[in-house]
Parts: sequence; structure tokens; C-alpha cells
Amino acid sequence: MGSRERMAGYLEGTNPPAAGGGHGASPESACRKQLKALLDQESLVELDSRVQSRPAPSGFYREPVPGDGVVTGYGTIDGRLVYVAAQDSTVYGGSVGRTHAEKFTKAIRMARSAGAPFIGLYASGGARIEEGTAALDGLAAILGELEDARGEIPLLAVVTGPCAGGMAMAPALSDFVLFCGPSAGLYMNGPMVIAATEGKEITPEAIGGAAVHESSTGLASLSFPVPDECWPALRRLLEYLPDNSEQPAHEIQVGADDPNRTDADLDRLAAGMDDGYAMRTVIESVVDRGSFLEIRPSYAEGLVTGFARFDGIAAGILANEPAAGGRRMTAAMADKAGSFAAFCDAFDLPLVTLVDLEGFAISVEQEKSSLVGRAASMMAAFARSGNVRVSVLVGKAVGSGALAMNSKAAGADLVYAWPTAEISAASPDMAAHILYRKEIAASPDPAAARSEWAERYAREIASPAAAAASGHVDEIISPSATRPRIVSALMSLTGR
Repeated sequence: MGSRERMAGYLEGTNPPAAGGGHGASPESACRKQLKALLDQESLVELDSRVQSRPAPSGFYREPVPGDGVVTGYGTIDGRLVYVAAQDSTVYGGSVGRTHAEKFTKAIRMARSAGAPFIGLYASGGARIEEGTAALDGLAAILGELEDARGEIPLLAVVTGPCAGGMAMAPALSDFVLFCGPSAGLYMNGPMVIAATEGKEITPEAIGGAAVHESSTGLASLSFPVPDECWPALRRLLEYLPDNSEQPAHEIQVGADDPNRTDADLDRLAAGMDDGYAMRTVIESVVDRGSFLEIRPSYAEGLVTGFARFDGIAAGILANEPAAGGRRMTAAMADKAGSFAAFCDAFDLPLVTLVDLEGFAISVEQEKSSLVGRAASMMAAFARSGNVRVSVLVGKAVGSGALAMNSKAAGADLVYAWPTAEISAASPDMAAHILYRKEIAASPDPAAARSEWAERYAREIASPAAAAASGHVDEIISPSATRPRIVSALMSLTGR
């Protein structure tokens, strides 16, 4: 066969594959369609598309398949370089053998070398058992490479189907996990194993479906029952992230929004705060219009985390949500806050906190949920952070909970307070009960006396003016002017 015939065969797709035969993932395979939907048109450049698995030492034979069940390579999203690895569940269940793992780890290493985000599309049955410990070594290499990349480049995981066993840990090691489609699931032990052990029928959705990881484990950053909704969301999420830890996030102006825009509705909200309010209303008011992207919305709902822009500057948002019980920090909320703060620090993203917190949750169950340990980890995440941090005390800022949530003592660069803020080591009522119990007990009307002493404590010790006088608050601001203050603070602190 001459060069003309070889070239014609290549263009027509009729050239014989490499030794071993078999067929790789076709241009119409699910994983290729997913990459096509995710990446810019015609931007995918594949790596090692024709490599094949090597014979298993056990003697068990599988037909070698070009690409070995995973499509790897690089491409662009809105012109930005990204590296990808997409598992093909139609090739031996997406199981991980040595060659499969080598392709996967190579893509991660190249992403680190290039300083570009890595996106993994996961649908795997776990290690390829006929390859024995070699498959486990490959799996360990993937997990180790992901761990080494954490904090250097953004790691995004998309769960596109069932993902079980050791490979389920790979998405869990990523910064953000998106569940894409109704069959997406993560579980260490599959439903058949659990059913056999517990002697009852169980569905994959019940142990590791999207709903479980949205509300119970918190692994799901975002979830989409309809796959076509996943890819635009992932592209949008990437807009807020830098290429790597050494580069700033990209500035994108989301429409025309005045950085000096004020909102009189916030003054009215503050005046009626005792009747209840939603912190998400405050968030939407102070960020660039339409820019807020909430992350993990169904997990630890009393704490809101997400990304937004302030006059084009990408920043993390962390806020208590009183409407969902967020005035008492639970163990899950502390874990959510600490991990998000650590991510923003790793990639030098400014962090804005909106605080209305009266302490940690009070219950035996919470104490047994490692509340102390998770609170300590949350405090440590803020204390060791070196990124720009701005805090706005909207309502209560009481006790050790408020201390742990981006306080001045925990290293916040600037702390503002609304006139409605209550800032103290204990609630005024509790402080009155402790400090003035003798005076209260001696009063002819103890209830009225306790109320009076609590009011005095709130006025003289727990007020924003008292906190500003002691340097714990930089300025007391009008709620309506919150956006201009945050924007100017970020511009000043980031040197923009």
C-alpha cells in the first residue's frame, strides 16, 4: 500500500487499527458527544486515541479497544485552554485498567504543566479486576495525581453515569462536582453489594444519586437531571475561576451595572429585619446584576456559598441565610464554609461574607457531628487565608460563631456593619442573665429588669458603635450603600 492509498484510507476511516483489533469510541459515542457539547467547536485535540490495554496476567482475555475506554486531550472553552478526560461507559463499563489510568494521569499532568483547568467526565465501574493489583496501581495514580493538582489548577468533575468503587473518589477529590443526567451517581459500594449485605433491595439513586449528594453528603456542587443543562452551567462556573493559582480570575462585565448603584430597598429590609428576611435578596442587590452563581444550594442550606462579580471582579460569596435557620452554625455549615474559604484562598479569589449569626447550633446531635472539629477547621481556613476578604455584618455577629466567620480577628481586611448589627461575645439577653443576675433577682419585677439590663448591654457593649470604637468594625454603613462600599473595597485591596 502506497502513501496515496494510506492517506485515502485514513481520511475515509478504513485503515486497519493498531495491532489487536477492536474499535475505539466512535465519533458518535456518548462521551464524545459530551465533550462536543462542552468544548468550543472543533477545538478538541485527542491524546493517545489508539493506545490499547495490555494482556492481563490472569489470562482472562478482553478484546483490546483503541483508547481503552477514555477520551483524553485538550481543547478550549470560550477560548480558554482546558484539559479533559471523559470515560466511555460502553467500553467495559468504563473500568480502569493500566492503560486507561496512564491516559488519565497524563492529561492531569499536562494540565498542571500548562497551568490550565482539568475537567473529568466520570462514568466507571471501578478497577478492571482481571488486571489485579496493576489496575489498583493505576487507580491510585489517578487519585494521587488529582491530589497533587489540588490548589494548583481548578479541578472540575462531571458525573455522567454510575461511578462506583475507588474511581468514585476521583470526583470527590475535585473542587467542584456536577451531576449530569438521571443516571449520574457516586457510591463506594454498588447497590447489589449493599443489597446483599443488608438483605434488602436498594436502588442506585437511594445510595448515591444526585439527590443524596445534593442534600446529605454535599458532594454535588450543582445537579442537572437534563444533561443539556449541565454544559452551559459548567462553562459559566469556569468564568469565575482563574486558569491556575498563579493567575488572576478573568474579569467579565456582566451587562451595564453602575458600581456606585445604591438600593433603598435594603434600608427598608434592614428596618424590618426583626420580621424576617432572605439573605439571598441582599446578595442579589449588592452583586453585579445577574452574576450570582450559587454552589451547593441544597446542602447546609443555612449557609449560602457561590460566586459573583463586583464591577466585573470575580469573588466568592459566603453568607448566613436566616430564612433557612442560618443564624446557628451547624457542623455541615461549618464544613461548607471552611472548604469554600480554602478554595478561594488557594486561587486568590476575593471573598465577601455577609454575616447574621448568633453562634453555633445547640444540640446533642450537633455535638456528636464533630461540631467542635469542623468549627476549628473553619476558623483555621479563615485564619490562614491570604486572599482579599471583606465582611459585612448585616445582623447578629455573636460569640465564637461570628469570630470564626471571617471576623477582623480571623484576618478580614475590612469589616463593615449595618446599623442593625449586634456584635458581642454573647447575646444581650444571655449576657444580662450572667452579668446582672443578682440585680435581676433582687428586682421586684425580674422579667422587666432582665429586659432592661439586656437593652443596656445591647446599647453599650453589643452595638456597632462600640465595635467600631474598639476597632473590630472599620465603618458603620447605610444598608443602601453596601454595594458601592464592597466594590470600592475590592478595587482598593486588589489594586484594580
